[in-house]
Amino acid sequence: MKSVVSKTIEGVAMGEHPFGAGVFTETGKQIAVAHNQVVSTCDPTAHAEVVAIGKASKELGEPDLSGLWLVSTGEPCPMCLAAIGMAGIERVAYGASASTIEKANFGTLGVTASELSQHLSSPIELIGGVLEYDCSALLINHRNKESGDG
Repeated sequence: MKSVVSKTIEGVAMGEHPFGAGVFTETGKQIAVAHNQVVSTCDPTAHAEVVAIGKASKELGEPDLSGLWLVSTGEPCPMCLAAIGMAGIERVAYGASASTIEKANFGTLGVTASELSQHLSSPIELIGGVLEYDCSALLINHRNKESGDG
């Protein structure tokens, strides 16, 4: 998660939203790490999770990422959870919860990954709270800068 947080900070410095994600092996070897690219690409689908999945697939020359982990600074949105499932990733570790993301004025479309994952044909294990303080601080600090409070 530390490399994901670092990549997120790089993205924020470039004007991106404060989210990052990475794809890792079971043993923790990093395959790909990315930050959000929504602002720079004018693409609302360029979330960090989607970008990291694309980079990992290219790196491995394979669209099937079964057996790998996705690590994200925030609980994945429904679009990202769908991409995670389509890539065959079965385990996700994340920092900030959907409620923290909502409080920082980033939407979740009214459904959390935890709720949505229960309805998928292939279950995705979600482990929240990984470096939660650091990941939540990225969101809260970004919100404060946007509103002029900090």
